[in-house]
Amino acid sequence: MLKIALAQFNSKILDLNFNKEKMLLMIKEAAFKGADVIVFPELFSIGYNLEIVGENIDSIIETKNTPLVLAACKSALENKIYVIIGVPYKENGKRYNSAIIIDKKGNIVDIYKKNNLWFSERKYFDYGDNEFRVYEAEFGKFGVVICYDVDYPETCRKLALNGADIIFVVSAWDNSYRRLWDVYLPSRALENTVYIAAVNRVGVEENLIYFGNSKVYDPTAKLLASAVNCEEILYCDIDIQSISKIREEFPYLKEIRD
Repeated sequence: MLKIALAQFNSKILDLNFNKEKMLLMIKEAAFKGADVIVFPELFSIGYNLEIVGENIDSIIETKNTPLVLAACKSALENKIYVIIGVPYKENGKRYNSAIIIDKKGNIVDIYKKNNLWFSERKYFDYGDNEFRVYEAEFGKFGVVICYDVDYPETCRKLALNGADIIFVVSAWDNSYRRLWDVYLPSRALENTVYIAAVNRVGVEENLIYFGNSKVYDPTAKLLASAVNCEEILYCDIDIQSISKIREEFPYLKEIRD
């Protein structure tokens, strides 16, 4: 069994150190409770509201060697847990809305760069490379998408066809589009026969209200776990080995016709 931890986070806007210290506490707690992986929301390190943080982005952006990223790597190693963090990231002079994937040895496995940018994001971030890579861990094969990526069926379909058994959705989804949260997540799970584990923010950033409701769905779109609207870590045990049997009953990927 794989134990997932979704860190439903209330960020303190523009306060990297505060958010870093809370991140470390959550990593430690998740590891203590036996989680194999903990996932943090989109841009949790600075807050998502780009009307507030956008003009400061270059002073708070991450690289592989900034304190928050180094602290996350060290904590992953110390606690022997995979860590996925949603942060702004700079590489080769470009800025990306990113998810940094860290293994339990503290190594950066990859940096996923968001491919589908929401309206205000396009002013501050570059588009990702349109590659949907699948990562192999001790617990199974997984992929990562960020928030608006999941609106598009093609993103999760590419990951599923590339071998993903579970897709982590790193989000800062505000209350204006809450209904779609409940539509897209089970849809992506069922149509690709994958587990979907989606983490969301809580809290208020001026006009943006984050409702939490982080969720885990199985490959038949059955809801396995759901959080309420408060800061917490949502835990869920999933049976990756069950996917083969489920895909025999629902052979969508096998029977795709070009």
